[in-house]
Amino acid sequence: MKPILTWIALGLIVGACSESGGLCPKGACEPNGGCVVGSNGPTCDCNEFYIPCPGLICCPKETGELGDPCTDDADCSSGRCWKDPGDAEGYCTTTNCTIDSECINHLIGNNREMCCVEVDEDYRLCLKIAEGYECGDGTGTCGTSCTGTGDSACDFGHRCLGSSDTDPKAICSTSCTTTADCAACEWSENPDTSIDCITISGGDSYCWLDHVERCTTGRDCPEGFTCSIGISADMTELFGECMNVGTLPPGSECNIENDLHDLHEERCSGFYCLGGRCSEVCVVDPDCPEGMLCEVLRFSDIDDTINVCLGDKTCDDPTDCDRGESCQPTFFRDELIGWCSENAGRDPLGSACNEETDTCEVFCIDTRCTEWCSLNEDCPEDMRCGTIDFCITEPCDDPENMAAATVCTGP
Repeated sequence: MKPILTWIALGLIVGACSESGGLCPKGACEPNGGCVVGSNGPTCDCNEFYIPCPGLICCPKETGELGDPCTDDADCSSGRCWKDPGDAEGYCTTTNCTIDSECINHLIGNNREMCCVEVDEDYRLCLKIAEGYECGDGTGTCGTSCTGTGDSACDFGHRCLGSSDTDPKAICSTSCTTTADCAACEWSENPDTSIDCITISGGDSYCWLDHVERCTTGRDCPEGFTCSIGISADMTELFGECMNVGTLPPGSECNIENDLHDLHEERCSGFYCLGGRCSEVCVVDPDCPEGMLCEVLRFSDIDDTINVCLGDKTCDDPTDCDRGESCQPTFFRDELIGWCSENAGRDPLGSACNEETDTCEVFCIDTRCTEWCSLNEDCPEDMRCGTIDFCITEPCDDPENMAAATVCTGP
């Protein structure tokens, strides 16, 4: 009956306009609403998340809708700002959803789905999941994988526990006091892996995967396993961990998008696809497959580093990089070098920019998009190749935390 009722409602709107002598112009308020005529003339009856604007159009509501960034409840039209533990900024959600389709991420340029998750009895929230994943079915019990799907994969009373949105070891978990409380938990990816009661960041204890086979290179792992990047439960330490989540060995060509889905045959054994090739933890260059270098890797939200294998994509100037890539300053063995990386934005070298709304292929310095260079000839005519200092880690007022890079500068 729902489609019929919808058709009738639209018919009434059209009828109201036609009976009012054409006061509603054709296409008025569409596609995000319909035109109605009241005592003050025609106006828009807009769909949810839109408001009537001058000119008989429905405009998106201003910031504060589902998915928009927020720092407190007052920033959201729903009155609910969701923040993960320890985060200063979160996103707007709602507490009255009933199904996933009611949770629409309105943050422009953000492709993370939102799902309706029961976080307490009769209390549901629209929560974001990792980009590239679909909402879970909400039936997972202790040990069910929730990689990428977060709490949407877990049954009421369970929460998704992992070190990141796409942590391959993320599981639906429950609070515990002793390991005996986790006896019924079984990891859906590998039932032989033990699950123990582990204290996480913040001091709470949850059932989580306990067995970690640490490594420094792939030689420390069993056949078919890769020395991948492990992250501690309190997200303070990076270490090598033997892992096998796909069939592609280190050095294989890969697509980072495949690591966001359950495609075992197309995923890297060590999970991480970096620079178009499957990576692994290393100590020195000979630990890596041919054509790859052992380099320092930093995570933006973890105060630690680890050496991993990356394809040799060093560059002296923009012409050394492939289409869709740019020569970007990259931290390597305590110095900054040029490294071909996928463009971060759409605006090429030399374009005018604003650091507040940076859309450069690399980044914005002052008012111009810049990139790594070696000579003045590498830069546009009105820019030159100059040396500037980059902050490598906080605090930035310490000279020891700065490194020099040569990039295009100018008015």
